[in-house]
Amino acid sequence: MNFTVNEPIKLFDQLDGYGGIHNVLGLGDPHVVKIQNQWWMFIGGFQTNFKNNVFTASLPEGKTLSSNEWRITTKSGNPSMANPIVENSKKGSWDYFGFHTPFYASGIDANGDIVERVYYTGRGSRKVVDNTSPYSIGLIEKRGGVWQRHPTPVLVGTTESINVLEPKVSYIEGKWRMWYVTTRQETGKKGTPQYSVKYVESDDGLHNWSQPKTLFTEDENFYDATVHKSNRGGYEMAVCRSTNLYGRQPFPKQGLWLLEGSKPNGDRENWSRVPELILDCDEGLEWYRNGIGYPNGYYGESEHNQDTLYLFFTGLHQKRNWLTISLSKLIKRELPPFPSPFYFTIGKVELKRNNSPL
Repeated sequence: MNFTVNEPIKLFDQLDGYGGIHNVLGLGDPHVVKIQNQWWMFIGGFQTNFKNNVFTASLPEGKTLSSNEWRITTKSGNPSMANPIVENSKKGSWDYFGFHTPFYASGIDANGDIVERVYYTGRGSRKVVDNTSPYSIGLIEKRGGVWQRHPTPVLVGTTESINVLEPKVSYIEGKWRMWYVTTRQETGKKGTPQYSVKYVESDDGLHNWSQPKTLFTEDENFYDATVHKSNRGGYEMAVCRSTNLYGRQPFPKQGLWLLEGSKPNGDRENWSRVPELILDCDEGLEWYRNGIGYPNGYYGESEHNQDTLYLFFTGLHQKRNWLTISLSKLIKRELPPFPSPFYFTIGKVELKRNNSPL
């Protein structure tokens, strides 16, 4: 695809804190979308109650994706508290322990009404990895200006692979289209990652999903797969692998890849035979050296940046030792981070498409 890749920049870093916000311990999995005349970012956040929820950040109205002036949405009258779009579900619910990997989509429902939705991965296990209860996919829907959680999952796993997660949903050409991940178990400190990426579609985004098509097999081990419109017609897909949370070796290669396709579907033959490596984590900055997750983005909207692809993603720090990190912070008279087995950063990379012939 012939891009010039600028050095990625950090937007929100768990090691640096969140500017006085105290009710979230970590933020990741950003989905960026334009709603009316403003760019919004839907983010998964790990709270001080040890549950995950969905938060937002935004650019000032009218600013373009070249801006880095993102601000986390806080509760009215309390700038130290990030504002979740809904409350966590009640005890005993299938997603009681949190809402992960939010992805916003707007489209037409079964009644012909325009709806806004945030699809997410629901967690029913105390464990984020090596989970004891399956992950399923649910949604939060906005009606009358109020976000409301749909009570039941919209997609569940199978007996062969009980977990479904990482939903990437777009309403395109009259269909709700979902690219998602399936696995036997979310991999932790042990075990081999076993992920496949599948595709389904539905008329209403709730029911009657099509028979899943496998886009990437376990042998390829890709994880997130997000589709955006190309500035040259057709579509592009950004993919990554599951991040190397614990710095294990050996582990599947970490990076960010792009593919091209003429249609927004799950047919492997529609997409580039060989994904193009855009960011190689082995050669990258420390804050994404242990992996990239959740890439998604858009081309610029104006004439001067229409050939620039802005991709947002989660970066996983290579540094993991809390004592070492805390000491370096204290030396610089900075507060140490909350103790965590790993640390996330939300970042952005700009890719400038070269117009010269290949």
